[in-house]
Amino acid sequence: MNQTLRQFSMVLFVTIITFLLIFIFLPQFIWIIFSFFELISILLSMYIVFRRKDVTSVKVAWVLTLYFVPVVGLFLYLFFGRSNLKSSAVQRREQDRLIRYVNLNTKPLKPLSRLEDKNERLSKKSVVGGNQFVVLKDGEETFSAIFAALHEAKHHIHLFYFIIKEDELADKLRRILIKKASEGIKVRFGVDGLGSVKLSDEYLDSLKAAQIEVEIFNPIQSFYHIARANWRNHRKVIVIDGTLGFVGGLNIGNEYLGITPKFSHWRDTHLQIKGPLVTQLQESFLYDWLYMKNSAGSASEFMLESYFPTVEVGSDEGQVIYGGPYDKERLVRDVLFNLIDSAKEKISIASPYFVPDDELLALLRRVARNGVSVEIIIPGKGDRKLSYYGNDFYLEDLISAGIHVYKYDDTAFLHCKVMIIDEQVATIGSTNFDIRSFDINHEVSAILYSGQAIQKLADDFKTDRTNAKRITAQDLAQRSTWKKIKGKICGLFAPLL
Repeated sequence: MNQTLRQFSMVLFVTIITFLLIFIFLPQFIWIIFSFFELISILLSMYIVFRRKDVTSVKVAWVLTLYFVPVVGLFLYLFFGRSNLKSSAVQRREQDRLIRYVNLNTKPLKPLSRLEDKNERLSKKSVVGGNQFVVLKDGEETFSAIFAALHEAKHHIHLFYFIIKEDELADKLRRILIKKASEGIKVRFGVDGLGSVKLSDEYLDSLKAAQIEVEIFNPIQSFYHIARANWRNHRKVIVIDGTLGFVGGLNIGNEYLGITPKFSHWRDTHLQIKGPLVTQLQESFLYDWLYMKNSAGSASEFMLESYFPTVEVGSDEGQVIYGGPYDKERLVRDVLFNLIDSAKEKISIASPYFVPDDELLALLRRVARNGVSVEIIIPGKGDRKLSYYGNDFYLEDLISAGIHVYKYDDTAFLHCKVMIIDEQVATIGSTNFDIRSFDINHEVSAILYSGQAIQKLADDFKTDRTNAKRITAQDLAQRSTWKKIKGKICGLFAPLL
């Protein structure tokens, strides 16, 4: 039975059981009230199934939420489930102006491999050469490199993060940014409205007082704005002087240094980019910045060579792909699919949240059944129970196709978002292999087509695999009944996280 049929069977089963229980056990007046909300939920469910363009598993998750808890589910859908994120005419115009300027000043790589050509056509982003990629394998390496680079900024600093936790690391970042602003460096600072909702006014006001520009992506300023909460900007981007950039899995917070009582250490990966490819990372930052500014003419100040220099520093080739729910196509997802489909020998994936849609699951199973070795590392201990147990929902389908699934050290947390294809191409960024990253979040990923960084990622993956335990079909069969039930239930609701 395929995944979609299995999920809809569960919906039907839950519906029948729910009505039987409320009919048998609830008093008549409560039964009438409950049935009223259940009827509304059924009508809304029909709208979701037949009118929404979400992937099937997201539809099923909403339908189950409405059926399980019709009153709460209605309010959850009202505030978190609506597909209403659109750029304004002003935002789109300024973003389009910026992209045209960047494209005119980008020197594409020629000639291209078949895969590079396909991804250029698909994403409309050029493959760019002349770069130097450096893999940063943990928080210590990442923040040491970032803070050293910030100290050396000469013209501007652009920074956007999904999460900034107000602790010692964030305070160090603030002190550096204020110092650079006092030296006349232009600093622009952006955060996601939900991910950094706990960032205090005092923290932000101290930046503004230093003449640092601060913007919040979809801020949640009132009860009405809570509808924005579902549309998260999950990117982690720093651009310095247009020549140096950072992108990857690490947010700003002590836990990303492994300073957390919950885990023995935090396994993550970030990427440092030098060279012309930084222009595409700059574009991704400014695309969000113009969205947040929402002001006519706001692109003009960035259409200068000082923001998009193209100095070659090496021979590494790559692309930066970014996208989100305001786009007609799911660019990041589709490029990753191209990479998977191009594999001839081996695919290595590390992801903290592995909740594939039907298409990704079918693609991975097909390439594995074709004889390509597919290895996936997921956490052995989760930071969120629903998503952690949701990973288990897909293990049987993966393992039955010959895919090797490993669970990382169960005292630590694996948070890196990495894929390596045939040890010749790799991707690293903010994108998880889950439905939220593919269809709901705003994400960014760097695609590496050449350079020693690819082998470094492959070697790190092998090291991570030695610190992980392979899950076999026998392990799945020996799970307790309760653990199997938790996996199935969490898998149904995980797409909403």
